[in-house]
Amino acid sequence: MSRLWNNSIYPKLVTGFLLAIIPVYIVAMILNESGANHVREKNTQSIHARMTFYMRSLEQELSSTKMLMNNLSQDSDLQKLSTIAPAMPRSEYFQSVNRLHDKMRLLQGSNQYIESAKVYIPLISKTIQESSYVDPLPENQVAALIDAPNNVIFSWNHKLLLGLANPDYPRSGKDPGFVIVTELSISDLQQALLTLATGSGGAAIISSDQGWSIFNAGGEELGAQILSKVDQEGLAEARLLKQSYDENISVGNAAYWTSVMHSDYLNADLVMFVPQSEFIGPLSQYRMILFGLSTFSIIVVIVFSYWIYNRIHRPLHRMVRAFRKIDIGNLQVKLTHVHNDEFRYLYEQFNLMVERLEVLIDEVYEQKIRSQRFELKQLQSQINPHFLYNSFFTLHQMGEMHDFENIVRFTRILGEYFKFITRNASDDVALEAEVAHAKAYVDIQTIRFRHRITAHWEPIPEAYTSYGVPLLVLQPLIENAYEHGLEDKEANGRIEISMSDNSDGLTICIEDNGEALTESKLTQLRDLLACPEVNSEVTGLLNVHRRLQLKFGPAGGLQLSRSRLGGLKIEMRLPPEKGTRHDV
Repeated sequence: MSRLWNNSIYPKLVTGFLLAIIPVYIVAMILNESGANHVREKNTQSIHARMTFYMRSLEQELSSTKMLMNNLSQDSDLQKLSTIAPAMPRSEYFQSVNRLHDKMRLLQGSNQYIESAKVYIPLISKTIQESSYVDPLPENQVAALIDAPNNVIFSWNHKLLLGLANPDYPRSGKDPGFVIVTELSISDLQQALLTLATGSGGAAIISSDQGWSIFNAGGEELGAQILSKVDQEGLAEARLLKQSYDENISVGNAAYWTSVMHSDYLNADLVMFVPQSEFIGPLSQYRMILFGLSTFSIIVVIVFSYWIYNRIHRPLHRMVRAFRKIDIGNLQVKLTHVHNDEFRYLYEQFNLMVERLEVLIDEVYEQKIRSQRFELKQLQSQINPHFLYNSFFTLHQMGEMHDFENIVRFTRILGEYFKFITRNASDDVALEAEVAHAKAYVDIQTIRFRHRITAHWEPIPEAYTSYGVPLLVLQPLIENAYEHGLEDKEANGRIEISMSDNSDGLTICIEDNGEALTESKLTQLRDLLACPEVNSEVTGLLNVHRRLQLKFGPAGGLQLSRSRLGGLKIEMRLPPEKGTRHDV
């Protein structure tokens, strides 16, 4: 995987596609977030407006009821019954009571949240309702009213009440002459809060002193959990600034947008909480959808990039392998492509190139082979006339001297020599046969020159006796020593043929102690082997060098230097790969 990521075009494809989709993703996120903020702002304004309307309506309803209660406290019938009821005539008493029944009905109908209205008159120990008498108010209920004179609503026995005592006990210190009490319908208040709540959210009204609270039906538990997490310092600051307080609160795994609005008149807070998913509407879903699409897009980019990478890399890899086969000489390569795309055209051109290359190589190789054979035949045909004349002259002298033993030996050697040099068999021979032919040549020259020139041979390493070499590669080098290196040598001429086996292969050295080799001539010979001219004369050295390199490549060939004996040193390099074995 690291190779796929580090050394290929695959990461570039992935990066390119990501660079193309990331700006779109960022713009989409910005637009979604901007939309969410806009929706959040609009929803906040809408909820604040609804809360304000609800709170103002409730305050107005309760304020109207309190005003009616205050007006009722000045009623003449109520004043008489609370002060002179025992002295009132019977008929007037009942008339006043009946009128109070009517006024209680009117007070009860003045507010949609009032469940009942009653007035308690201690003097007659009666509580007058809209249509009947009831027992006196419990003392603790009256005490609760008296203890909360500044609160519009007070709580008693799990009921929410509006009350008025006359006279006002805290200010007058006297027991009240009558008490007007209206009971609020908790169910109606809960239903009103339920209509205020949005979706699966909720609403509640809580008194600042925690004396009473109203939650929408079914929302008591969730509302209590949310209220317990409201930042009280932030809420207190918002109350001082006469502002609503907004906060995001998490309950379990759900998040709620919570808004608190305070009413100074009621000394209570209106609380509304909405799930965040509903508060910003479908935009939260859009965010999740966008995130899912982005993740899906990244996966698609990675998979699609890998697919493109395979569609590009695999055909290229096949072509690289094909080129490597061609590089090692295998021209039997043909590429096919099933898809009708650019690679099919490229493969067709590759196959056409291989076919043309094979034709060109065959032509060039055949031309070189023909040139090599022509040079070899030319070399074979270039029997030095002087060598031939001198050989027969030597043979003539042996005949005059009746040296029949040497005549037999000399003619045998000459026969073997000319048989080998005029052969038309394979172009390659075993090294052992080539050395035998070169020795035959040296034996002929030794008989001719006798003590003037001597030759010293080292044996062939056993591993190279059957090593295949081109025909006539050794004798021309020895002949060069006789004809050029030792031509002017009157005595003590010496030729050494040594063979060394090493890790680079076999090296055959031909050295002489001639004195005619100058530095300029040595440089000229080296240049001829390094960069032979097309029209230059094909000498024995150049012919051997060319044929060795043709067979063995750069690892084969000749190297020229000055010998430790003083003349020319020719090193023939044969690589360690064993050649074809030949029998002679």
